[in-house]
Amino acid sequence: MKRLNMLTPKSLISIIVATVFIAALSTVLLTGCGKDNGDEQSAESGAKYNREYFSGWMRHTSQSGIFELRCPQRETLAERLEPIGAKCDEILMLLSQMLQTRPPENIFLMVFESQVEAEKLLGRELPYVSGDTIYYDVFYPLGAPIAELMMKRVHPEGSRFNFVNEGFPTLIDFSGQNYHARAFEHLENGTLIPLDTLLDTLMYKGLPYPQRKEQAASFIGYLTLNYGSAPIVGLVKSGWGNASGSSDGMSISGILRLATKKGVDVLGYEWRKALPNLAKPASPDTTEVTP
Repeated sequence: MKRLNMLTPKSLISIIVATVFIAALSTVLLTGCGKDNGDEQSAESGAKYNREYFSGWMRHTSQSGIFELRCPQRETLAERLEPIGAKCDEILMLLSQMLQTRPPENIFLMVFESQVEAEKLLGRELPYVSGDTIYYDVFYPLGAPIAELMMKRVHPEGSRFNFVNEGFPTLIDFSGQNYHARAFEHLENGTLIPLDTLLDTLMYKGLPYPQRKEQAASFIGYLTLNYGSAPIVGLVKSGWGNASGSSDGMSISGILRLATKKGVDVLGYEWRKALPNLAKPASPDTTEVTP
């Protein structure tokens, strides 16, 4: 059974291998694990703070020229901008390959070092994504908001399926967490959420947090390793149906069968069977690491 590792530019499988390996090397810069981003909170509370409001902040442009990072005039933050910009470029390249979509010409990253400071200014928790701008807490995993932004490049609303909207950014969050290990613990304890329940968009938000997003990340990661980019691209794009954005698109089972030639029951069995191996820590003499 293949292991779910991180992504490298050479292939989707090797890309998964590289993503977490890089995350482990950058734990000093990017620490913490994912949390509920408050989907119900409105972005309107921070809408008045457009880029002009931040014009007096320090600026750094990443090497790709895509990311413009801004932070308050504070030395402790300024010295972080260059490594954060380099990490942004790397994550964006991996996501472009995974989602088979071109990145935007420009992405603005407003960097804060305090949730209290950000909430006082914006009236909501970080990170959050508004158009081409990411409002980012320097202590939060960097991959998740970039993944959210790139998903909206595939479809403006992201995925129609809740487990994808939480699970995919969690998988690519660069926190260094092994979400397969978390899922395997629940499998051993008999508390693993049944896959058909996890995939049910109406039931998903009522499932325990953060277990639901950790299991979603593990399952999506397993699909990506074994079946390439087709499942995640389909789950983001094909669920919406026609170009008008109607909700009469393909079902989850239909999308996965088209991408993998297998039914959900079979995929769930394969995923559960693979979890013991996926949950193992990487050998120190290999580049195998878990997301």
